[in-house]
Amino acid sequence: MALLLFGFTPTYGAIIATFALVAISWLRPSTALGWRACLEGLRDGAVQTVPVAMACASAGIVIGIVLQTGLALRFTAFLIDFTYGSLLPALLITMVAGVILGMGMPTTPAYIMQAALLVPAIMKLGVEPMAAHMFAFYFSCLSAVTPPVALAVYAAASIGGAGLWASGLQAMKFAAAGFIVPFFFVYNPALLFEGPWPDILRAVLTGTIGVIALAASLEGYFLRVATWFERALFFVAAMLLIDPNAITDVIGLGLLAIGLLVQKVRTTRRTIAPETST
Repeated sequence: MALLLFGFTPTYGAIIATFALVAISWLRPSTALGWRACLEGLRDGAVQTVPVAMACASAGIVIGIVLQTGLALRFTAFLIDFTYGSLLPALLITMVAGVILGMGMPTTPAYIMQAALLVPAIMKLGVEPMAAHMFAFYFSCLSAVTPPVALAVYAAASIGGAGLWASGLQAMKFAAAGFIVPFFFVYNPALLFEGPWPDILRAVLTGTIGVIALAASLEGYFLRVATWFERALFFVAAMLLIDPNAITDVIGLGLLAIGLLVQKVRTTRRTIAPETST
């Protein structure tokens, strides 16, 4: 982290950190790494790199086809004509295209490609420049956790010894807010700190509560294990709270309060029942 902050590349920082790890292990005899352990570590690293390398190669083929066929250059006109100038379908298509174009690429080049291909299309539909760029930037990052080509998931599954698809689905749960928030950037830029400060503070506060409600809905737990009805309440409340609008915020807080009240009542009944039988 220190090397990255001082401007060195991630590759250089990883190499130096690897040598530093070996040196630090020699400070105590119980943790010292010998030449055999170092060779085994190199072997394990090479084995775990194979799935990531395969994903990068597959993504490179897709990106090469998009660029060589000229689809990238015609995307803006195609998007506007295909959606008849409607913003929401254009955003949905841009989201899918952004995830595909960002596959297997680091964040910076993925964003640069989308800024050239996708952003002009949605800006022509009236989206503010900052909101359009942040929309593309979010989905260029989320391609790392979106199956089937999810490089971060491949790496995490290799390190943890977990299944690829199970890890991918869990990663998408963790990143669920990232798939939703960019749409609200477009329709109300208060979440991007644009507008009056009272609106910005309210949007940030209710958006934070909304993300918590979304996590409770996806994981099925808040005060206790949630029923499907409670999860539905939390999900709807999350959508309304993340939307930086005063009316939706009030309705969302009401639905969230109802869901918490139902959970509280169920918890109280479950506590009283054993005492009564006793």
